[in-house]
Amino acid sequence: MRKTFGFTLLELLLALAILATVMAIAYGGMVQFMGFRSDVDAAAGAQAKLRRIVEVFTQDLRSAVFGGLASTPYPTGQVSVSFALIEGGAGYPVLPHDSGSNNSFKQAAEAKILVLASQASAIGISPGDYVLMVNANGDGVILPVTGVNAVGGQPNRWHVVHAGCGNTIDYTPNTLLFRVRTLGFRYNPSTKELVYREGSGGEVPVAFNLTRFAIGYVYEAGQGEVLVNPQGYDYANPTGTPPFQITQNGKTYTLRRLSLVLGTETPSRGRTVDRVYTSQVELSSNTQYQVRRILPCR
Repeated sequence: MRKTFGFTLLELLLALAILATVMAIAYGGMVQFMGFRSDVDAAAGAQAKLRRIVEVFTQDLRSAVFGGLASTPYPTGQVSVSFALIEGGAGYPVLPHDSGSNNSFKQAAEAKILVLASQASAIGISPGDYVLMVNANGDGVILPVTGVNAVGGQPNRWHVVHAGCGNTIDYTPNTLLFRVRTLGFRYNPSTKELVYREGSGGEVPVAFNLTRFAIGYVYEAGQGEVLVNPQGYDYANPTGTPPFQITQNGKTYTLRRLSLVLGTETPSRGRTVDRVYTSQVELSSNTQYQVRRILPCR
């Protein structure tokens, strides 16, 4: 009689139990892997977003005129920063006031410049523009232009009028005047937005859902000695710009770069993933001119 081979019911049940156990383990591992992958993708997306924000911020700031920070359109501090970009080429030489008095120069409502031009349109400065006047001491002032007029009886001399907002820096030889574009960034913690503003224009949001935005001001002395946000300036409630140099314990520290800290939240698997991005921006310098401070006009 021929024997028949097969599985008993008990063997089938045992095989099914083993298969179910293996599939459960594999499914759990797959779910865990997919969750991990979701977190990684969310974190990578958040990191890329913060990196793009820093790149935009850095590109503009590195072009700031001679590394100078400004107080318009925003005072420069912990959550806001302003600076100016040169719009034209080399600066125009500024001439002293006709009286020869420095007080008269500071109180004047116009700056006299030397330009080889027969028409105002050839100068490249028009009403509504902003100009930055910088002296050899490294002091600068941003002035809103209200008019450009020829100086009577003096060829190639032009008055750049800034009525309503007077000069606040001293005259020195080699004082120059540049046409600039003023711009700034400001973080609004209530809306979690980073906004951009140019001149007297309106605010434009450039980043959303930022849970953190902080600017640190890094000062250096010799031999790599560093201070961040040194005392003497109110970074939380600024009214102007941080000083270009400070003296502490007999050492002179110079503002060299800004440190940026940004944070955001990204949803993943019904929860939020927090990411923080840090970066540093070197301030530009010039062998002949270094803007130590940009004062507001008045």
